[in-house]
Amino acid sequence: MTDITRNRHRGNEYSAAAHRRTNKERDLYRLYALLFSRSPGGMTAQEASDETGMPYTTCSARFTEMKKYDWIEHCGSRMTHTGSPAGVWRTIRGKGG
Repeated sequence: MTDITRNRHRGNEYSAAAHRRTNKERDLYRLYALLFSRSPGGMTAQEASDETGMPYTTCSARFTEMKKYDWIEHCGSRMTHTGSPAGVWRTIRGKGG
């Protein structure tokens, strides 16, 4: 799987190593299934992290990939537990997985 965040971390050796070490495909489908079960209401990446126990950064990266693949769509915003607004995402029926 291509590292679509490579430009963001600018080739940082630790980020590159993490990219090689993680099972992105497994995490991607796990999060897609979770979002599918929560549609049409959707979830934030933080909510997905809280529910799955996966690190927030992992959930956020997989959400970015699902957006790129056109598997999910923005459907609103909610406040996080820190009081910051966050995008809410839901699956696009008939796409993904």
